[in-house]
Parts: sequence; C-alpha cells; structure tokens
Amino acid sequence: MTATLSIVAVTARNVLGLRRMVGFGLLAAFPAFIFFLTSRQSSDVGRLENFTGSSLFIFLAVVVPIITVVVSGSVLGSERRGNTMSFLMLRPLSRYTIAGAKLVSAVAASFAISAVGAVLLGLMASISFDDFGYLIGLLGGTLLANAGYAAIFMPIGYLTERATLTGFIYIFVWESAIAAIITGLSGTSLWRIAATGFAALAERLDGEILDAALGSLTPGVGGAITKVAVICAISVVITAYLLQSRDLT
Repeated sequence: MTATLSIVAVTARNVLGLRRMVGFGLLAAFPAFIFFLTSRQSSDVGRLENFTGSSLFIFLAVVVPIITVVVSGSVLGSERRGNTMSFLMLRPLSRYTIAGAKLVSAVAASFAISAVGAVLLGLMASISFDDFGYLIGLLGGTLLANAGYAAIFMPIGYLTERATLTGFIYIFVWESAIAAIITGLSGTSLWRIAATGFAALAERLDGEILDAALGSLTPGVGGAITKVAVICAISVVITAYLLQSRDLT
C-alpha cells in the first residue's frame, strides 16, 4: 500500500508543475467568469440558462476534457520517453497495481485543477439560486469526466507522443461535432456521460439546453458511475497488458 501511494503522490506531483497549475487553474476558472459577466443583469430564468450553458458546453465539454487529456497523457508517457519507466517496473508490484495507481494519480491531479472551476461556478450558482445541489452536482460531474477521460487517454499517452492531439481530435471533432449532430452517438461522448450524473444531482437546470446537450442520454447518477467505472476497469487491464508486453528499454 505504501508503494502504491508513493506512486500516486510522485506521479501527481510530477504532472502538476507550477506553470501547468497556474495555466490550467485560469482555464478552469474561465466559465465562472463568463457566468458572472452574463448574469449580472439577468433574471432568474436568464441566470439559469447561463449557468446550464456555461457548465455543460464550456466547463464539462471543453475545459475539463482539455485539462484531463493533457495530464493523463503524461502520467505514463513522460516516464516512457524519459527512460524512467524501468525503475518503476523494478518495484515488486503487479502491473495491475501500477496501472491502477497511475490512473488514480491522473484522476486526482486533473480533478485537483478542475475542481477549482467547479467550486467557483457551482458556488456562484448555488448562492444565486439558494440550492447547493448545483455545487455538489458539478463537482460530481467533474470527477466523473476526469475519471472517464483519464481512463481513455492514459494508455494512449503510453503508446504515442501524440496523445494530446488525439484527445483534441476526439473532443472537438467527435464529441463537439459528430456526436452532437448524430444524437444516437451521445453515449460515446465522455462529457455527456458525466453530464447525466451532474443533471441528476442538480435537478433544476434549463430543460431545453440540457436536452440539447445530452442528446439520447437521460440523467442518472447510477448509470453514469457504472459506465465510468467500467471504462476505468478496462483501462487498467489494457494498461497492465501494455506494461507487461511492451519493451521498456
């Protein structure tokens, strides 16, 4: 257990440099700033529309994925390209333990940054509408999104140096364009899966904007957690296999 926690702590510290934390922290806070500007002179209905749009289409659909893709792509990729992976593999730990610890570190590091934006945006909405379900829901949706994207792009980052480019193509081409147009593909969008959990916890969202965001998906915490958990389990298995089968020299 001590060795596993050590891997988590060291990896999280390595991927969260000061410059990255400042840059991503400002990016995470941007949706809250947009909500503040657009809601100053708005009615309750207008503020609800602004919050729903900002939280779904800016924060969960763009900000959280960008942060998580960059962070998760480097937790194993930087070690492999820096020729430090062999030192990790010499530890008396199973490949599944290493893969799981790396995934936990990717989720923890990306959530630590993303939560800044979630707290700012969710707290502003909770105070504005006197309902802290917005803060709890956005934090829950953020964690689900962090876990889903980290699970997908951690092994991709191990396989290729272009994990970030691959992630951006997935975010801006597949999720933002294809899955938005073909609603039957909504289930292939990680942020939409996370948004179903957010919508279930924050019950009072703008219905039209929420329907446009979720597509064929429906709000539900249990379903969102189950889908993300399955993705994470598959990721650990695949990553463990890669660690065992690929040449590390």
